[in-house]
Amino acid sequence: MRLSSSTSGLRASLDGDGSVVRVGTGIGSRSASPGDAGGGEVHRSLTELEARAREAQESGDLHALASVEESLGSLHLEHHPPRRRPEPPERAVISAKERSLLQRKAFRAALPQVSVFKRAARTKARAIAETEADSFSHTLDLAHVVIAQHRAAALDDEWNGLAEHDRCAVIAELEAEFAAAACGCTCVDAGWDVDTSRGYVTVVCRYPGVDIVAERGPGVSSSGRRMLRRRTRAERNSLYLSGLASFALAAARRAISVAVAADDVHLVIVRGPEDGDGLEPIYVGSLSREAVTLRPSLADPVPLLLGSAVRPLQFDGPAHDLVAVAPDADVMDIVRLCDEAIRDAQIDELLDRASADGAGQAGSLQDAD
Repeated sequence: MRLSSSTSGLRASLDGDGSVVRVGTGIGSRSASPGDAGGGEVHRSLTELEARAREAQESGDLHALASVEESLGSLHLEHHPPRRRPEPPERAVISAKERSLLQRKAFRAALPQVSVFKRAARTKARAIAETEADSFSHTLDLAHVVIAQHRAAALDDEWNGLAEHDRCAVIAELEAEFAAAACGCTCVDAGWDVDTSRGYVTVVCRYPGVDIVAERGPGVSSSGRRMLRRRTRAERNSLYLSGLASFALAAARRAISVAVAADDVHLVIVRGPEDGDGLEPIYVGSLSREAVTLRPSLADPVPLLLGSAVRPLQFDGPAHDLVAVAPDADVMDIVRLCDEAIRDAQIDELLDRASADGAGQAGSLQDAD
């Protein structure tokens, strides 16, 4: 398993025996779906929401702030239809017009070789051309049948891997889904729990720091006019926790909609610390399919987040600042790999910039010469 960083978030890939699994099986649609909470708005990725939040904070746009914070708190209301067994593709059929065109082409190829004065020879050539055209049409029909059967068999194999909770198939399909949604998540493991015989997936998610919640937010003045007012530290922490809970539930819902045989979603959520580099884990928990699907959709996700934590969330001070959870060897290994993947991406970006700058300077020198 290797972790890398991309514009859509952290990405996992399986390496082994010289082969690398990086793409999904192609089962189902990965197009962004409208959110239930946004009045039919198009789905916006977490990266886009984070950028909009910072722009709204800098500009002091009251309406933009309210819209972004509402979106961050309602990520879990987005609809994620479960994957279904794909329908086999329809077999291509040669139309009557195409068959007629084939016959005319065969006639034009055969008849010019026979003199117009030899009627019997022309009749025989016409019959041969018609037979050849029909034979070619039947060959095309057979080829279309074989191709359709091959595609149907490939879809069946891919679906069976997903339905049987094959590790490679599940990870590949989740990676393709997460990359398309740009939701800041990656699947690092999938399998069966030996003790409970339940299928599981392990998903690592990256969530922004508390500064995604503005220090000033929508409020009302004494005269009833809408305005920006300064928030207390406790208010910001409360909004941040609500957004985090919505994000965690949305990630779990997305995971179980794709991993159709998964019963549990193990989540590790990391963020960049306020006073340093790297990443820190702020939530380590497990959400079951039953807990995600049977709860009322409009229920507050915060109690579910707190109750599902394998290691209790850590709060500090009277304002209840959310801090890193108690360290665990396995969790810290995952965090370290995520941090290394991000650092490698940053180094690659710097090298690309340096290479581009060097090429530009060399071009300028050549022009000067």
